Amino acid sequence: MEISGNDSSVNLGAYVKSVKAGKEVEVGPREAEKKVDKGIAGEDKVVLSPKAREIQKAKMLLASVPDVREEKVQEIRQRIEEGTYKVESKKIAEKIVKESLLNELA
Repeated sequence: MEISGNDSSVNLGAYVKSVKAGKEVEVGPREAEKKVDKGIAGEDKVVLSPKAREIQKAKMLLASVPDVREEKVQEIRQRIEEGTYKVESKKIAEKIVKESLLNELA
């Protein structure tokens, strides 16, 4: 069975129903020749597009980056304990408004 078109989930659903019902799934001539030549009953193969490989690589890189910058947390913690950490409310308010506007535009 060849899966084509924009909505492959519909085609995939039909394929799954056929397999569950025990129906034999048609194989195109090229795939049938490969199976006969190799002497195998069936083989699944996944080929990722270059974009999918790029996304997979980006996910792996993100997973390797720590969620918390420990050195920054330690620096702020030390400044709080020493009483030298100052919060500038005007800057915080500006950033909140800016972020809110950016979210509205997105």
